[in-house]
Amino acid sequence: MSREAVRRVRSRHPFRIEAWLVLPDHLHCVGNLPPDDGDFSRRWRLIKSGLSRALPKTERRSDSRKAAGERGIWQRH
Repeated sequence: MSREAVRRVRSRHPFRIEAWLVLPDHLHCVGNLPPDDGDFSRRWRLIKSGLSRALPKTERRSDSRKAAGERGIWQRH
């Protein structure tokens, strides 16, 4: 699931992953972008949305998360 989301984003917006650590409730990623492109936020947003779309539709969500259109894997801001 996560590899496919990353692969899709990398095919359109190149970057290199130096380190990736997945923990039960969050993850860390260290990467490099092309010299002429500093738009890491686009890449991260696309990876997160790809992961969210891959979640089963049976995921349990609170009413407030449903109303906001949020999936249960990302923290709120």
